[in-house]
Parts: sequence; structure tokens; C-alpha cells
Amino acid sequence: MRRRRFLTASGATLAGGALAGCTGSGPNSGGNGDSSKNKSKGGSGNATESTSDGTDDGSADSGGITTANGFQLVSAKVPKKVTMGKQFALKLTIKNVGDSSKAFESAVSVEGNAPGSQQMGHIQTDKIAPGKTTTWSTKLTYPYVATVDYHIAELKKTFSIDIVGETLSFGESFLSPNEIAVTVQDVTLTDHYRYKPDSGGSEDVEASDGSQWAFVTVKAENKFRMKQTLPMGNQFVLHTGGKKIKPTDHIAKEDGKYKVNKFGDRTVASGESLAGWLAYELPANVSEQDITIEWHGSDDEGSWWTRWNQ
Repeated sequence: MRRRRFLTASGATLAGGALAGCTGSGPNSGGNGDSSKNKSKGGSGNATESTSDGTDDGSADSGGITTANGFQLVSAKVPKKVTMGKQFALKLTIKNVGDSSKAFESAVSVEGNAPGSQQMGHIQTDKIAPGKTTTWSTKLTYPYVATVDYHIAELKKTFSIDIVGETLSFGESFLSPNEIAVTVQDVTLTDHYRYKPDSGGSEDVEASDGSQWAFVTVKAENKFRMKQTLPMGNQFVLHTGGKKIKPTDHIAKEDGKYKVNKFGDRTVASGESLAGWLAYELPANVSEQDITIEWHGSDDEGSWWTRWNQ
């Protein structure tokens, strides 16, 4: 069974459990709970942050929220959007409005819109003197595309964060939660191609009027320690001008094609890979800068997507 942890702490007491189900690999010893080895630099990271009292619309409320145990949430700094697998911070400023020094403690529940994504944890501050404030913070990650709710029980407050897929440049690699490394290496636009038929010699094929082909080079590699399946060719969708285009089979040549399809053998051993081209039929006026390649994937625990463009 493969397990991934996504609720963890940095500089605070927060005990996070392991995700149920089979996905990813065991947690790293570094304590950030994210076993992904994705080092791509094209991710959007924390796309948007808000500083507020934690109300759903992100607006400030100078009155704060007082719990039954005499604590007030003064402000919260929570990102609205984060790239899957990327580390982000959750910061709460809490005031002791009681008459004695004590620590703030609360259970934390985490829930994403994916099977097996529920989790429990715990936060605790040092003692806070009456009338004083302290800022509690932690570093978190989440490995799938989802809307994730972090609920602070004592504050009766929920913070929702949109976890989105990764956007990369051509040539960069994406490591999925189930440890398939995928690279869209390049895109070549052409109005003709040459191939060698079985009968020998070579033949040239011209695109129809107003059309061209995009030959996209894709590589997929199994980085997990056991056998698993590589993505199908038709999972790589080309986006241009608001249209989605799937790879075409109406290409006479076969040499070098990315041949993993729904009817083929998609299971490979650890370390094995497949690379080849996929062809898309496009309008003749489309340039490379107009093209985005998107891959969607999923496992038993959740789903993801990544996009490549110029």
C-alpha cells in the first residue's frame, strides 16, 4: 500500500494522520508530509493570499471571533489558491481575552473532495498572557486537485483553499501523485511529413488546405518501485483558440509514435518509460505560442492535471 501524508507542521504542534488508500509513497523524514519529488519550477505556488479574520469572503472584522474558552481570532493569513504538492503556510493570530494565562488548543480536521482525503490533527500554542496575542503558523501541502477545507474546531471556523494543477513549460517534467513522470518535450508544426511504407521507399503526405499537423513529443516513466500503467495517448489533449483537440490516428507513419493506447499493454516495471510523438490536426494559422498540452490523470485517492505551453 502506498500512503501519502498532507497535513503537517512546521514550528508548531500539529499531528497529522496518514491519508487512507493507495497512492504516492511513504512520507519523507523531513516532516513536510509530501512524498512528491516534483522539482519543476513552473508551478504557480501560492497564487492568491488573503489576510482577514477568516470569514468566508476574506473581509476584515475588527470584532474577531470569541470562543467559549476565551480566545479571539484576530486575523488569519490563508492562501486562496495553491498548486498541488506545493508547500503553503496557514497563519492564525489569536488573542487571549480571558483573565488567566493559558495555551490555545484545538482539533483540526482536513477534508478534500476526493475519496479517503479526510484527516485529523491538533494545534497548540505556548501560554498566552491575558490581553496578549500570539501567531500560530504551520506549513501544509495537498497532493491532488481539490477544494480543501481546514476546520479549526475551537474557533468554529473553516478555511477553504483551491488546490490546482501545475503549469509548466515545454521540456519540463511533472511527477504525478502515483509517481508517473511525464514530460511534454517539444511541439513541431508542419504542413507535410515523410514516412517509409512497408513496400519500401518513402512517401510525402501534404496537409489538406487550411490545415497543418502538430507533432508533440511525450515521455512517460514509471518512478514507483512496482509495476503500474502509463497514461494513454488520447489523455494528452491539445488546447488552442478555446478548442480541445485529441491526437489523430489519421497519420500514415508509425515510426516513433507514442503507442500506449486503450487497447495496448500499458503496464511497465519500475524505471521503464515510453517516449514518442502524438499528432494533432490543426488550422494552418495556429502558432506554437497558441498551443497548450494538458494531461489529466487520477488514482483511487484523487485526480490531477498539468499543462505545458511555450
